[in-house]
Amino acid sequence: MPPLSSSLLFENTFQRIRADVNQFKSEGRGVYVTSSFQSQSVPLLHMVSQLASDAVTVVLIDTGFLFPETYLFAHSIIERLGIQMLKVRSERTFAEQMTQRGNFLFASDIDACCHLNKVEPMRALLRPGDVWTSGIRADQSKVRSQKARLEMDATGVLRYHPLLEWTAKDIYRYIQVHDLPRHPLENDGYKSIGCVPCTRKWNALDFEERGGRWEGSSKTECGLHTD
Repeated sequence: MPPLSSSLLFENTFQRIRADVNQFKSEGRGVYVTSSFQSQSVPLLHMVSQLASDAVTVVLIDTGFLFPETYLFAHSIIERLGIQMLKVRSERTFAEQMTQRGNFLFASDIDACCHLNKVEPMRALLRPGDVWTSGIRADQSKVRSQKARLEMDATGVLRYHPLLEWTAKDIYRYIQVHDLPRHPLENDGYKSIGCVPCTRKWNALDFEERGGRWEGSSKTECGLHTD
C-alpha cells in the first residue's frame, strides 16, 4: 500500500485522536498529554488544542533542569494555541537531590535522576484507568519502534501513542503547513532537547534522532516510556 499523502495523514490522525479521546472520556477516563515542548511536540499539541477545552490535560514534567529556552517556548506555545498546561515536579528539593559529596544525581546516577524527576511525578499524577498520551514515534529509537498505539502498563494506565507511525519528515511538514514555530535551540544544532546537563548538540555520528542525549552512557530513554 502506498504511503498516505501528508494532508490525508494529518486529517486521519486528527480524526482518530478526536474519536479516541471522545471514547476515553465516555468511559470516564482522565486523559493526559505529556509534552517535552520540543519542535516534534508541536503537531500533537496543535491537534489537541482543537478538541474541547476540557478533553485533555497537557502536562509539562518540570525537572528544574530544562533549558530556559524550553520554558519560554512552552509558554509561547500554550498561549498561541490557547491551551492550559499543568506542571508536575518532584517533591524532592534540589538540596535533597545532592549526594554526600555535593554532586547532583545527574552527575553520579543519571537513571536515578530521571526516575526521581520524571517517572515519579507522573506516577503521582496518574491513576489506574487514566490515559497517558504522548507523541513518541517508532522512528525515534529502537525502544520506541517496539511500541503499540495502545498499551496498558503495569500500573493500569492506558498508554496512547497517536503519532507512532509518523516520521520526522511528517512532523516538520505539519509544522510547515500550519505555520507553527520550532524550538529556538534547533538553530543552534540541537535535535533532541531534554535537560541541560544531559543534552548536547546533535552530530553526524548520531544515528538516531535522540543521539544527543546522555552522552558517555548507553542510556537512550529516561524511563517514562519503558517498563
